[in-house]
Order: sequence, then C-alpha cells, then structure tokens
Amino acid sequence: MSQPFCVIRCAALLLAVSACVVVCAQGVKAEALNLALIAAQIARSGTARVIVLLDLSFVPEGTLSAAAAAQQRAAISAAQDVFINEVVKGSASKVLNRFAWTPSIVLEIDAPTLGRIRRAKHVKAVEADRLVQPMAPAALPGSPQ
Repeated sequence: MSQPFCVIRCAALLLAVSACVVVCAQGVKAEALNLALIAAQIARSGTARVIVLLDLSFVPEGTLSAAAAAQQRAAISAAQDVFINEVVKGSASKVLNRFAWTPSIVLEIDAPTLGRIRRAKHVKAVEADRLVQPMAPAALPGSPQ
C-alpha cells in the first residue's frame, strides 16, 4: 500500500470517527434536554405524560409471519410487564396505554417515577407525549398540489 493512499485512508477514518462522536454527543444533549423539559412540566403541574420506548428490538409486523408477529407481541408485552413492575408499580404514576406492536408505553408520571425511568436499564428513549398539529394533506408525499 502506498504512503499517500494510507494517509488518505487514515484521514477518512479519523473524519468518520469524529462525525460519530458529534452525532452521539448531539443525541445525548437532545435526550438531556428532553428529560429537563419533562422535569420542568412535572415541577409546574405535578405530573407529565411521557412515551417510554423500551430497549427491545422489533420489526414491522407486515414483514413477519403470523406466528412470528404473535411471538414478537408476546415479547413486547413481557418487556412492558417487567418495566411496569420495576418502575411504575407502587407509585402514583399511571399507565395510560401499552402498545402491542411496538415496545412503547404511555405514562402519566410524577418526579420519583421520572427518576426511576432515568435509572431503568431497559429504557431506550423517553419523549414528552404532546399533541402535534396534523400535517395538511398537500404536505404529504404524492399528494396533489
């Protein structure tokens, strides 16, 4: 391998690693900001509605056989049960919705439950559950202008 090629290859690798570090850092900042906004909502009103995404791999059911989809739903339900027993049970927080096809749960939480969610091992993400304005049909891809 020639020296110029090696230098170019090393530079490309360094650039790729740097980009990954920046993206990861931005993700951490976004998660911290989101949790801070949820904590502020709890401080204002005593509770906040959140959507918790559990750290469980899943695939869209349309790509699965009926048996595989049923197996995936059972795994999602079991993961939700574990999370609820570890984090929500015995608190003032409420489970508002459990999704069957995705490892997500909608909760109304208080400050102690937010702390338990932050420390929970099997949580991939926490988002504030808020109303979002629907998109106008013309804004959707493929719709007539």
